[in-house]
Amino acid sequence: MNDIEKFENLQTTIKLNPKNFQARRELIMLCLDLGFESAALSHIKYLLNIFPDDANLYFNTGICWEKLKNIDNALIAYEKAVELKPDDPDFLYNLALCYEQKGEIDLAMDNLKKVIYYKNEDSNAFFSIGLLYSKKNEPYTAIKCFKKAIEYNYSDYFSHFYLAGEYKKIKEYDFALAEYRKVIELSSDYSWAYFNIAQIYFELNRVDDAIVMLQKTIEKNPNDIEAYKILAQIMINNNKQDDAMEMLSELSEKQENGDIYYLMSKIFELNDDIDSRRDCLEFAIENQKTLTFDINLVKNEYKEMQKG
Repeated sequence: MNDIEKFENLQTTIKLNPKNFQARRELIMLCLDLGFESAALSHIKYLLNIFPDDANLYFNTGICWEKLKNIDNALIAYEKAVELKPDDPDFLYNLALCYEQKGEIDLAMDNLKKVIYYKNEDSNAFFSIGLLYSKKNEPYTAIKCFKKAIEYNYSDYFSHFYLAGEYKKIKEYDFALAEYRKVIELSSDYSWAYFNIAQIYFELNRVDDAIVMLQKTIEKNPNDIEAYKILAQIMINNNKQDDAMEMLSELSEKQENGDIYYLMSKIFELNDDIDSRRDCLEFAIENQKTLTFDINLVKNEYKEMQKG
């Protein structure tokens, strides 16, 4: 029996016997799985009239409101769930994430620490605390948390990725590179790992290695305009204009992007191709919604060429 069949059977059961509370609870969970949050809320409301102190019902209410993008209502529901059952790690964890979304970092931290108190090997809680310390710009404490998350769940490549990011912040590049490589071992298609390795190689003046990693980034994520942009700039600055132009020309045929046209204009400038440079600057201005370079700078360049 598939989920839709189960859903229909449970609905029929409840119509025949509205007081079949177990069937209604099962239907609530199935509604959540199927994305029927409003239906789930109506069944929860029915049960809360009968079981007003049921912490799990408030917890599921919070999940519904989160899925419906109503964080204020989700927060109220999770707070009630925790009030009724203060030692449940899942309740505390979801409450903490809501506080984080509301910008209440200290309250989020307090609740995550409670999660660890009741469930001291919870890798997700350590990971989330690490993110909070990262936001507070406390990399050394964040590193400790991410390491703890990895200790309890080595296969979590996000923990390795964010640990690498903290090492990168404090310029511990060898440690950062080691962690990014672990990310690739665990998830070989995660393009951001290649991108960040490329950034580190560039900072270490390992230009050829940076180019290889940026090419790998694009291979894994052909839509990463930022990777194309940085790769083109590196090529241009290292006398590889022909390679940069070939790459940008192919990309410009697939999509119109202000940054792409502006970078092409710089190559034409180096090659003293005035007409092509002017055309690319014009295209860059026409596509300024996708232009991250200073639009006033681009317009001034174009005006100067018009004078000439």
